[in-house]
Amino acid sequence: MLEQLIDNAQKLPDYDLASWKPVFHGDMDLVITANGDWYHQGTAIDRPKIKQLFARLLQRQANGDYWIITPVEAFRITVQDLPFIIVSADYVEKNGLNLWQFTTNMGDVVDLHQADQLIVTYDSEQPQPKLFVRKGLWGRINRPVFYQLALASKVIESAQGDFAQLTSGVHQYNIGPL
Repeated sequence: MLEQLIDNAQKLPDYDLASWKPVFHGDMDLVITANGDWYHQGTAIDRPKIKQLFARLLQRQANGDYWIITPVEAFRITVQDLPFIIVSADYVEKNGLNLWQFTTNMGDVVDLHQADQLIVTYDSEQPQPKLFVRKGLWGRINRPVFYQLALASKVIESAQGDFAQLTSGVHQYNIGPL
């Protein structure tokens, strides 16, 4: 099923949203919940291809609002946490580098190869890991994937306390205290 999701997502174009000059039409009753479910007017959107298309048309504004845009129209939507969920991770060799490759719930495949692309903050002692997906959009790393990353990390000892460090390509990422 994941392979089909990725295949469908890769067939969609990367729209040049920044070049479009749509007219803002206000709020749309479209909600992306914290667990990655999509709802329109209170009804779940169950068709993956529809969600993937909307995800390609998703843009984050400078003020933090999320918009679905087309070349002529734009609508503000509600995103409860982050618009994507990171559902799998693989350690791969690519262009002579060993790096982590992630897949979102929309089928996007994201290579971890930039500094500050993986950030872990803490909310009430619980890790809140997130991954930069594209153009201002982040994905929440789900718990099983985060545990996978934690197990693949090495322990770094420091005067401020030991922490787990993940390596991907030429970068290291602090994923939390031990």
